Amino acid sequence: MVELMVAIAIVAVLVGISIPSYEAIKRRAEKARCIGNLKVLHTGFDSFILDNNHWPQMPADAITMDQTDYFEWWIRILEPYGVGQESWLCSGDRVLEMLPDSQDEYISSYVPTTFNSHRFTPYRWNQPWVVERGDYHGRGAHVLMPDGSITTSQAPWGER
Repeated sequence: MVELMVAIAIVAVLVGISIPSYEAIKRRAEKARCIGNLKVLHTGFDSFILDNNHWPQMPADAITMDQTDYFEWWIRILEPYGVGQESWLCSGDRVLEMLPDSQDEYISSYVPTTFNSHRFTPYRWNQPWVVERGDYHGRGAHVLMPDGSITTSQAPWGER
């Protein structure tokens, strides 16, 4: 009986130790996937610019678009470059968990910057191309820069 109690105590201690480390590993994996998504978006935008000689130009009525139409436009513009809906979603975005599974709407965890139609404008200034809609991983929202690096909104020109 004593041996059984000791074995149960050891198992309890091991479980107690492993649960916090599991959550930390899960958070790091979500952050890594999010950074991977931003890299895919960078490749898609860069390819669009190479093919069209300018940044994607939003339609004139974009200011009146609802959120679904706005994100649908961005998602569809990069689909030919291998950037699907899943690349626009951060696994750390907890708002997505509250959405119904049978949803046909276009959504995104990231907001792209709009630039003019001059070819080099997106590269000219050190201005972000894409920004996360929230601080999903702590330490600020991820920011995708023109050179493909990922920074945070708390340290946008450092911590690369």
